[in-house]
Amino acid sequence: MTLAVPPLFDFSSFDGQSEHYLSLIKQFAAATPFRSATVDELVLDGDYHRRPLRPEDFEFLKFRKPVRSHNVSRLPALASNRTLMSIYELDVARLPKSPDAGEWARYIDFYRDGTRALGAQIAPFLEAYAFDYLALDADAAVSLDAAAARLAGIVDEESAFWEASFARLMRNDYLEEGLRFIMVQRWALAVSKRRAFARANAGGLMDFVPADARPTLDGDLPDDALLKRIASFVGLTREQHAYWQFYLPTSLAKCNLLYALARRPDRAFAFVGAAFAAEAEWLAFGIGLERACAHLQPTGRKPADPAARRAELAARFTRAFGEAAQRYGDAAVAQGVQGVVAGERIAERGRWDLGEQLRWLSAIRRYVEFAHRISKRIDAECPDIDRETFVEPLEMCSTTHVHNDHRLVTIQEGDMLFWGNVGMQLDMHPGDMVLIPDGRLHGSTVTSPECTYHQPIIPDDWVQTLVAELDGKTPA
Repeated sequence: MTLAVPPLFDFSSFDGQSEHYLSLIKQFAAATPFRSATVDELVLDGDYHRRPLRPEDFEFLKFRKPVRSHNVSRLPALASNRTLMSIYELDVARLPKSPDAGEWARYIDFYRDGTRALGAQIAPFLEAYAFDYLALDADAAVSLDAAAARLAGIVDEESAFWEASFARLMRNDYLEEGLRFIMVQRWALAVSKRRAFARANAGGLMDFVPADARPTLDGDLPDDALLKRIASFVGLTREQHAYWQFYLPTSLAKCNLLYALARRPDRAFAFVGAAFAAEAEWLAFGIGLERACAHLQPTGRKPADPAARRAELAARFTRAFGEAAQRYGDAAVAQGVQGVVAGERIAERGRWDLGEQLRWLSAIRRYVEFAHRISKRIDAECPDIDRETFVEPLEMCSTTHVHNDHRLVTIQEGDMLFWGNVGMQLDMHPGDMVLIPDGRLHGSTVTSPECTYHQPIIPDDWVQTLVAELDGKTPA
């Protein structure tokens, strides 16, 4: 039986309205706190009231076709999720750091009524745009056992991902740097996820769940003390959002999904389903960290039993929605399943996105080599290949961004610092080049009086042939 439960997000309801909402998005992004980053803002110095959105991107983004599962790492997804996070956290009070007049001015400007009003208007549009794919063809008419099995599947898939990822980082001698990037995605953003949980609790969205069965992102796996030790070990000692420029679009999307549902009382059951999925991810992350960072664990701590933890999570979900079915009917369970499916899908896309970023970062020297091989192929086969050329002045800073295609960065004249991770500085001088795959987060700063560089656009099959070498595979 198919239950008549509306989709969680539906971009079709905004057909023909993209131009109107884009004008509002541009007005929102024009606020001072959202201007592009300057050279000294690669990592923000505890300035919560600063969110570089790279507003110039809104001059060519159209927002006509919603995000789909294949393009979650591209610029439209990154721009929409950065904007959504900024909107949601206009409801989060972060007081000025000092009595300094400048600090107070930034504090007041961040929460300005006009900005908040614009955010309230564009949030539903951006949510539908960013999350429409999470609801496509989702079958909500499944049993509680089947839904609980989905949660167990998230734990298993995430655990396998962490095992493979940490093994790759070890092989590539990139464990500390890779952990740094991972902790930005997970540890730094945990604060925002927990705020979404707190908002849902305060708003009564979890009132139907027995207190001892509710989903949570607190607890001993991962233990906050271990997270802090790992963060300190890899050099992440600043406050939340200091590393704003290094959030992947899918990492932001996971927080935004929880925020979006927590703001809607009519989707209470969906929030709880998505919250259980988020806990499944968090649990698997804790299991992965225990294995990869055993040397940072307190002496004598007994490792968790993954099977027991996974079973306990599924049991709480079954109990919560079993009682919901009795009190509110099958529609409550169906909406809860929609939340689980949305969480499951966004978790899968997040694994792919993070995995590809880590593959690129941990083998950046190989991607420099690939760039030189591609450049020679261009000279031999496609001298007129499409390319963009940029001439930028000293300290020109490119707020981190992604491309919708594979590109080289090739330096003709001048010098540049290039990065894709906190602390990464790839020095580039005339003749240097690097391959940036489609969807990989990166930025740069010009360090000479002027820098001229080119970005040839590379066919996908050229790139896939080279990337296959990283794992010793032959592409299909």
